[in-house]
Amino acid sequence: MIPPILHQTWKTDAVPARFQAYVESWKRHHPDWTMMFWNDRMLLEFVAEHYPDFLPTFCSYSHGVLRADAGRYLLLYHFGGVYADIDCECVAPFDPVMGEDRIVLCKEPDTHTLVQADFRGLPYLLFNGTMASPPRHPFWLEILSMLPGLTHARDALDATGPCLLTSAQLGHGDQTAFAIHPSALFTPLDSSGRKDGSAGPTLSIHHWAGTWWTPEPAPGLTKRIRTLAHWSWYQLTRGAHLDETTAKRGVSQAALSAPPPTGPNIAVLVPLRDAADHIQPFLDALQQLDYPKDRIKLVFCEGDSSDGSWERLQAAVAPLAGVYRGIVLLQKQLGSASLDRSKRSMPRLQRSRRGNIAKVRNHLIDQGLDADDDWALWIDIDVWRFPPDIVSRLIGAGHRITVPNCVKIAGGDSFDHNSFVTTRHMKDYRYYRAIRNGIHQPATGAPGRLLLSDVRHLEKVGLDGVGGTMLLVDAALHRGGLRFPELPYRDLIETEGFGALANDLGIRPIGLPKLEILHVPW
Repeated sequence: MIPPILHQTWKTDAVPARFQAYVESWKRHHPDWTMMFWNDRMLLEFVAEHYPDFLPTFCSYSHGVLRADAGRYLLLYHFGGVYADIDCECVAPFDPVMGEDRIVLCKEPDTHTLVQADFRGLPYLLFNGTMASPPRHPFWLEILSMLPGLTHARDALDATGPCLLTSAQLGHGDQTAFAIHPSALFTPLDSSGRKDGSAGPTLSIHHWAGTWWTPEPAPGLTKRIRTLAHWSWYQLTRGAHLDETTAKRGVSQAALSAPPPTGPNIAVLVPLRDAADHIQPFLDALQQLDYPKDRIKLVFCEGDSSDGSWERLQAAVAPLAGVYRGIVLLQKQLGSASLDRSKRSMPRLQRSRRGNIAKVRNHLIDQGLDADDDWALWIDIDVWRFPPDIVSRLIGAGHRITVPNCVKIAGGDSFDHNSFVTTRHMKDYRYYRAIRNGIHQPATGAPGRLLLSDVRHLEKVGLDGVGGTMLLVDAALHRGGLRFPELPYRDLIETEGFGALANDLGIRPIGLPKLEILHVPW
């Protein structure tokens, strides 16, 4: 059963005056409970003494809120009882839930679900500001095991907070372990102070003094002027671009409305330049796939290499004649051999560099795909390791466009930043300030995007942009005209523009955060 213990945390022993009444409310309704208050130093000592294996993760958190989230899960596992944020006011005794042998949780208000849960594919959002649990419940260890892989997640909701809690609960093998109540139980008000309207008794009220989300205020005059200035510069420097009407018109409606393919034939499409040292290891990695070789066609397109890649490629594939369904070698020279590869990430070069990559990809579509191909599997030549069952797992996800999580180190941050979820859609001065030569290029770590490693607790997530390090596409979409924009489309280009266009056409790309492939670590 749930023991009569209350856990609360704060940075120090000096609880701010504005929270004192809320803290006293718990004592008033539960005079016989054990009240366990934890400051940051006490939590650190607790973790070090009882969970030393978790200490490196705990100490790596950059913000106190992350340590507080992780700490509450450990406290509920170790002692059991009730955890409550200090801005939670108790309004009735917790007797109705104390007889439970399950973990007692409630949902957050629907307005929060709309903001944070929907785009993550979660049907609701669980509140982690007040929770009750019997001691030593194995679910908390399950959450503990997920935390190290999310230490660098850009959003606290995914690193340690409600989104992680919700996906862990949904993925737990025993759903009878939970008593999940409407938001009325612990959080009847949303972060704007509006009553949620869900039915049921209320035992405590969360006042959202330190909420993770509040509506962004209307921009003031200064911000509006700054936005106008950056927008004007954007209009002057945007250059040629692909408009939405023209792009959509070029894609066959029949291809868009077709169901996902049922045939097994795969065309592996590989663009490459100056990749001589990667060719043989890449072919060796393909040999490890457990997918039938007579269902796989290999299509390579080389161009502008200065290291003998074309000759090396020809020699390397010669012994494979008859092993695969087919092998096609293509060339596409674009005159980009003079590009200094050490400067390839510079923002001013991305329009020409990625526009050329899009041309190579589209050449592969035009010359490498035919009616016998059911799926197009794009793989970069410097992806060096992937699971043998990667093809069946990507197809098995059941979507027409799917990407795995490309990382340099297993469990590390995403390497392919082109696969992202947009979380901030407002086009103010911050948006236009990040545009160079007509392409939106926000700084690494800038708010507004989540990468696949940021949501590693999810099985899958809808994407607004996709990367091409590995990308599975229904070949009928490519044949029907869904190509890689060679000019900026909605301020995105190449694979990112492809993802944006697919979304606009009603085809939602899907990312698989837990399915990892490895890129060479440079």
